Amino acid sequence: MAMNFSLNFLKLLPRSPVRTLSYPSQSLTIPLEIPQYLDNPPRSERNIHQSKETIITRLSNGLRVATQESFGQYCTIGAFVDTGSRYEVDYPSGVTHFLSKLAFQSSSKYKTCEDLFKELELYGGLPNMQTFRDIIFYSISCFSFAAPQAMSIFADMFWRPQIRKKELEDCRMAITSELEDLHTKPHPEALLMDLIHQASYRNNTLGLPEICTPDNISNIQLSDLNTYLASHFIPSRIVLVGVNVKHESFVRLAEEHFMNSETSWKEVERKPVDESISQYTGGQIKVPRESAPVIGPNRLPDLTHVAISLESSSFNHEDFFTYAVLNSLMGGGGSFSAGGPGKGMYTQLYLNVLNKYHWVYHAQALNHAYSDSGIFCLFGSSHPKQSRDLVEVLCKQFYQMTKIPNVVAVARAKKQLQSALMMNLESRMINFEDIGRQVIGHNKRLSAEELCQKIEAVTPDDLSRAGQKMYDESPPSLAALGDLSYLPDVREVEEALISKKGILNRRSFIFR
Repeated sequence: MAMNFSLNFLKLLPRSPVRTLSYPSQSLTIPLEIPQYLDNPPRSERNIHQSKETIITRLSNGLRVATQESFGQYCTIGAFVDTGSRYEVDYPSGVTHFLSKLAFQSSSKYKTCEDLFKELELYGGLPNMQTFRDIIFYSISCFSFAAPQAMSIFADMFWRPQIRKKELEDCRMAITSELEDLHTKPHPEALLMDLIHQASYRNNTLGLPEICTPDNISNIQLSDLNTYLASHFIPSRIVLVGVNVKHESFVRLAEEHFMNSETSWKEVERKPVDESISQYTGGQIKVPRESAPVIGPNRLPDLTHVAISLESSSFNHEDFFTYAVLNSLMGGGGSFSAGGPGKGMYTQLYLNVLNKYHWVYHAQALNHAYSDSGIFCLFGSSHPKQSRDLVEVLCKQFYQMTKIPNVVAVARAKKQLQSALMMNLESRMINFEDIGRQVIGHNKRLSAEELCQKIEAVTPDDLSRAGQKMYDESPPSLAALGDLSYLPDVREVEEALISKKGILNRRSFIFR
């Protein structure tokens, strides 16, 4: 769930002396120097990790501060919280979904979200908030010289939100609309991924719905939100991240705004945080949908969407990079690619599924890794009458993962993964998210060079071993959306995997 706002400038900031550069047709004003803020060294700073790029400091209240210097006129600051839908076992399902819609609304300083946005606009501020199963983060991107002002706004929004009745009702309407939209999308990947997690981890941790259920839209109250915030928004679970800021100055700002901060939930009684380890169970969830959604004058093709998963590894396990390379090797995508010839066409799902079976509309691999578990998913789409064949094709692909893959294909998959990693880290926002996730998960940050080295170290034998372990030890999970008339049961999927070839038993009929 993401909240993005595009903000426009309303008026000029007070600036340092400027000079004018003359050009034939226009003039440009630029600052002579960037204002220097908070030059004094921070109090009782203690660096707990410092790499070539990222410096991490733990404050006396347990909050961690991580920064990385970068280039450009913009910086990104924000906070990552070790929480998410996996911690909603004691709350109505959908609390974090509500929080994603209520971010950057009214606070103690700003009576309405419009007031807050107008203040942010003065500094080129772009707010963002995203929620996941295991983490949520808030951020503001702004001019680098305005980091102190942006931090003041951010801290007030983060610690002292004033959720008003109208904002809560608007949130209910927004989520209702979003759920309707999810069920009308031609490729409901987000919904299917939520379902496969629910099937894989039945009624525990990672299996708790990330998307608010329709029944809970009217059930979630302000008291639920405040209790959740009071219990999870505590310094020891928070990492403050800054990209393209000076570390010492940013630590000073953290001490000013995140030490002994007054919160809007100070009178709310906390609940113990559920620290249960996720339990992979396997199972199935099927959601019938009678007909394809209508977009414009024409109805989309009637499709059945299927996902099958096996348990892989956590991101703390030594096999994490092996499964990442395996994911790159399997690849996949849609039957039509707008990217032109060669876009991912050498991945195994393109070569062995999409190019081989004309009735497969979509086939893709996704590996989801968390702190204590992970799942490797294959999902695809086909006409309902081919859904049984589609499941068998996906089962066969899981079987193929147990074999030692082609050396050239593995080398290509590793280079694709490394290049995607390096290209993504050029983005300030992705760099910001990577820092926060790694510090939350590992209490340190691996550099891009170290990540590439770990990817390069994966061998074809490693891929075969990881695939065999997943195939032999994990019960399957099945999630499906659409016309389910021809879809096999998860028990048939398990029997197909036990057969060592991924072939479903043929159904016999007395009358034909």
